[in-house]
Amino acid sequence: MTVGILGGGQLGLMLAEALQKLDTPVRILEPDPSAPCAQRLSSVVRHPLDDAAGLEAFFRGIDRVTYDSENIPSVPLEPHAHALAPSLHVLTTSQHRGLEKTFLAQHGFRPVHFAVVGAEDSLHDAVRRFGAPCIVKSALGGYDGKGQHRLRAVGEAAALPDMGRPWVLEEVLSLEAEVSCIVARDGRGGEVTFPVFENVHVDHVLDVTVLPARVDEALQEEARRVALGIARALEVVGLLTVEFFVGTGRDGVRRLYVNELAPRVHNSGHVTRQACTLSQFDALARILSGVPLTAPRLHPGGWCMGNLLGDVWLAQGHTGGPLDLEAWQRFPEVVDVYLYGKHEARPKRKMGHFVVHADTADAACLKARAFRDALQRR
Repeated sequence: MTVGILGGGQLGLMLAEALQKLDTPVRILEPDPSAPCAQRLSSVVRHPLDDAAGLEAFFRGIDRVTYDSENIPSVPLEPHAHALAPSLHVLTTSQHRGLEKTFLAQHGFRPVHFAVVGAEDSLHDAVRRFGAPCIVKSALGGYDGKGQHRLRAVGEAAALPDMGRPWVLEEVLSLEAEVSCIVARDGRGGEVTFPVFENVHVDHVLDVTVLPARVDEALQEEARRVALGIARALEVVGLLTVEFFVGTGRDGVRRLYVNELAPRVHNSGHVTRQACTLSQFDALARILSGVPLTAPRLHPGGWCMGNLLGDVWLAQGHTGGPLDLEAWQRFPEVVDVYLYGKHEARPKRKMGHFVVHADTADAACLKARAFRDALQRR
């Protein structure tokens, strides 16, 4: 059994490490020589992800292939759809916000109120019909807030391109919390859900993930049930991360809304490497390697994963390279720091993460913020 990974970023790197623990041969297709996998692994094939000849050579001799991002070219993968996990259908549905939200609505999984604007349609006219305030999102590409615009008034749409690309319009919620749930399914009847994560974003980028989630148990149970229902409806083999909003919409009712789908290992799931008996990476590695799944259990106490963005390096006066971790000696609650090996530090660029363990989720979150502040003060 040989497993392939399309994309060699930090997600691909941690998945490759989990596969290596099972002694499963792994190959990674990644064109960037500075990508995390290219820096640390010898099994990286440097080739564009959209080249037909390169893909043909890469897939030859590989049993199962997954991907570390849904924003990869899907059309060149059509001849190799039989080897993909999750499937090409899952990939194409999740990489287009319009298709994704339409799927959710048609299958009874509640997204926020939305409208799809085709590339040939007028965005400005669609905003006038939809009303403001609203969120305008590019239907293709975009992550960590990229390709998103919040319009407070209809007239602000004039600053955006009117035609030529697809968009999705979404209502603005009175937001209480954001949570996510990861589902793992092996295609042989085995399926498990991970504990529900509470995610706090700053400037559209994930700042911290907290476990146990500080939302009521009824909402957590609903999130697990809905995430599993979506994974079953899509017939996912592999992982599916479902992101949710907890908030109040135009109708004035507080409820759980499905935000987005990610058919891969996810930033919010990094905390599972320490907080759970089975990590998200180990779960996917088992599925791809044909090893049985077991249900992940949350270890006692409170857990918090904090992202380390390029801003931390810049605050230390570095544009890349090693991070000064001297402050770590004052924070025994920090049980892991994982740096991705990226050479260039930029604002908002994910360069690493760390995990804190404390008696409670609140205490873990406070220690995580204090640790990161200490790194930036040096």
